[in-house]
Amino acid sequence: MVRNNLMIIAGEKAQQHIAQHGLSPDNICAIPAAAGGPKGLILQGLDHFLFQDFFSQDVLEKRTQKGIAPLELIGASIGAWRMAAAASNNPSKVLNRLADQYCDAQRYAKNVNRQQITEVCNAMVKEVLGSAGAEICQPTGKQLMVWVNRGKPTLYKPRAGVHHEPRKGGFASAVFSNAWNRNKLATYFERWVFHSGSEAPAWLSKPYDGIPGHFAQLSASNLHSALLASGSIPFVLDAVPHIQHHNGNEVFEGPFWDGGLTDYHLALPFHRKEGIVLYPHFSNTVTPGWLDKFLKIRKAKPEWMSNVVLICPTPEFVARLPAKKVPDRSDFKRYGVNHDLRIKHWRLAIAESHRLADDLSNWLQKINKG
Repeated sequence: MVRNNLMIIAGEKAQQHIAQHGLSPDNICAIPAAAGGPKGLILQGLDHFLFQDFFSQDVLEKRTQKGIAPLELIGASIGAWRMAAAASNNPSKVLNRLADQYCDAQRYAKNVNRQQITEVCNAMVKEVLGSAGAEICQPTGKQLMVWVNRGKPTLYKPRAGVHHEPRKGGFASAVFSNAWNRNKLATYFERWVFHSGSEAPAWLSKPYDGIPGHFAQLSASNLHSALLASGSIPFVLDAVPHIQHHNGNEVFEGPFWDGGLTDYHLALPFHRKEGIVLYPHFSNTVTPGWLDKFLKIRKAKPEWMSNVVLICPTPEFVARLPAKKVPDRSDFKRYGVNHDLRIKHWRLAIAESHRLADDLSNWLQKINKG
């Protein structure tokens, strides 16, 4: 279905549910949030509507009273940052901090290096979290999941004091191996999911591909490191050398890199879940891993997406944005040191994103009247 600004793509099971029951907050079990850097800014309007209004604190409390499982907020990279904001007690306030930091703090010099970018992003995460770390790790009626990848020795060179210097040859090998078979990424990465609550999500515990998976509990002692690691793009940012155990007394040894490397758009086995997965996305396709961007035929398995409702901007909406595209990492090169113009265009895109929320709100009202 296409509205003026918003495209709504529902899997077969989701279509049947909507036709029979509409779509209420009680029907939705999870919200994924893809990696993609600045692309996540175009979802600000939807995020404000969904997490401040549609899933208000009152709505979440009523879900809990009815015995409905916590709403799962699943994110990689910028998606993890968005979902951490959504897990707070005041989502709009933290989402605004995220937008402000992401737009304004990244004023890089022409010859910026990896260490400097890492320092900026480290400070950004700290500012976005503010004093909300504890509440984000113990959200009411919500469960946060942060996707991270731990690199294997094939990807890095040992170095005095640290062990996270990426090897170009190792990552090049990962690219070619992934092109042959996605499961070959198991030679290079381990998938780590840092989750709030003491219980790991059961639907993810059973293997669904060849990449080894690990689960660890989030707490105020490791949330910052997990979020930084989830957005640490190799060769752009330093890897996070280790992440603390939730009790603060032990550490998980890295190096930890961007969660999107293996799970770019979070093409997960959502069909295992009861309920509807509502997926605000900047694209009308779901690409499994970051390395799959270069493989046009590799998309999410349709059967896994049967209970997913994907909502994304229409091409007409995108054509009306500055530069006629969604903000992305190429903008750092496009605008260079003209930071003010980049920030102006990104903020215009954020302002326009509220049109997507208006369309979603109108559509929900329409289908729930019947």
